[in-house]
Amino acid sequence: MARFAGLSGMKFRMAWQGLAAKKGAMMSFDPFLSRRSRAIVICAVMLPAAGCSFFKPLGTKRMNADLLAVQGTAPDRWVMLPKPPQRAATGWLDDFGSAKLKALVNRAITANPSLKAAEARVRQARAQVIQEGASLFPQATANGFASRAQAPGDQRFAGINQIANRFNWTVNVAWDVDFWGVVADGRRAAVARMEASDETWHAARLSLAANTVQTAVTLAEAESLRRLAEENIRVRKTQLGILERQLDRGIDPERAALDVTLSRADLARAESTLQQRGRTADETRRALEALLGDYPAGKEGGMGTLPDLHRGVPAGLPSEMLLRRPDLRAAERRVAAALADESSAKKALLPSFRITGAFGRTSQQLHQLIRPESALWNLGTQAAQTLFQGGRLKAGIDLERARYDENLQTYANSVLTAFREVETALAAEQFLTAQESALQQAASLASQAEKLALGQYEKGLSDVLTLLDTRQRTFDAESALIAVKAQRLRNRAALHLALGGDFSSTATP
Repeated sequence: MARFAGLSGMKFRMAWQGLAAKKGAMMSFDPFLSRRSRAIVICAVMLPAAGCSFFKPLGTKRMNADLLAVQGTAPDRWVMLPKPPQRAATGWLDDFGSAKLKALVNRAITANPSLKAAEARVRQARAQVIQEGASLFPQATANGFASRAQAPGDQRFAGINQIANRFNWTVNVAWDVDFWGVVADGRRAAVARMEASDETWHAARLSLAANTVQTAVTLAEAESLRRLAEENIRVRKTQLGILERQLDRGIDPERAALDVTLSRADLARAESTLQQRGRTADETRRALEALLGDYPAGKEGGMGTLPDLHRGVPAGLPSEMLLRRPDLRAAERRVAAALADESSAKKALLPSFRITGAFGRTSQQLHQLIRPESALWNLGTQAAQTLFQGGRLKAGIDLERARYDENLQTYANSVLTAFREVETALAAEQFLTAQESALQQAASLASQAEKLALGQYEKGLSDVLTLLDTRQRTFDAESALIAVKAQRLRNRAALHLALGGDFSSTATP
């Protein structure tokens, strides 16, 4: 290289080619190609090597047929369409007409630790996609080396030491050519798992919102039942006062004493019910605080009262509603990831190709490292074919196929579960609506009967058992009415969870 010092441009190129011709070297690669020529050469090398990376994984048609077969199990009105709708909104919270409920859901989504953990898993999956795809590109490393060694002189030059220096730096490049698309399949699997993690996060978010709504409704139910129990105690005490006055008058003292005893027993039972309702409210309040990411101190106020539903369920829900369920999309993405893994395992039976190269400088003097004659480089290729591994690769294919079958059946079970949840919630909506209407009438009639029984008792036209029984009937009817109202609210949240979000676009007020 020293002879080329001072030359440049065309003279340098001619000198290089002349030297190659003299030495008989086969230097078909010209380092001085134009930019366009270099691009053509790079494309000519890269495209054949990565060509298979652009093809779909092996078995894609089989997977599509399997998914269609699973989706075909639905009745005509729930046939799943191939094009998924947009991400479900949270407008379904408007069904409940409670600003406090919306605030509770927003707090839970912001601070719930489980949801944050699901979000962290999405970030992990994204990082794994980058890791899997890194093998598609050449890997380059740089290193430097410096040494100084001394050896004693020989007998002819006693006392004179020999000192040797060596300085070098190199850039090593290695590229495992993904000729068959093995790495590409691995990256596809990682992408599918990332998408499944993202859908799982959305499913966790929707589930947390529905769970928060249901827990807040349960807390409001418990508070309403507790207040009803307090009202029941107040009425019981009023009745007891009436009976005690009858006893004080001395009219039929034996009967009056029995009436007072029965009334006091019912009062004690009402006080016990109040404590039980208070304990239920306290447990629910602490559970709600845990969902909100707060310390369960038992101080959360919740909604206070049960809200009223502001709209009904539409007569016919569109079939694409189930496509909004993020858990179904996550299960489908896991099937795709398993197929990519199976394809990668099959391609592992094919030969592998590797290109290596290095470029750098080496010299005995540090200041000579920048000189052209200190350059060193090498370029090599390698092909490898597995001949025998004791059945490991074949077992790997069987393993990935079994995982694909497992994920497919899990997806099928998720679809059936989704249909069951939707159909159950829709049917429950009708039953609960009718039950609520009947209980409203029952509570109204029981209240009227209680007033009539009290008037008749004061006139001596009925006994105390009738009075106490009508009070208990009124309390039971009002308790059942509160419970069915709360159950209907919880069922509405479950319906939205089953449908994967909102159906406001088809709902009627």
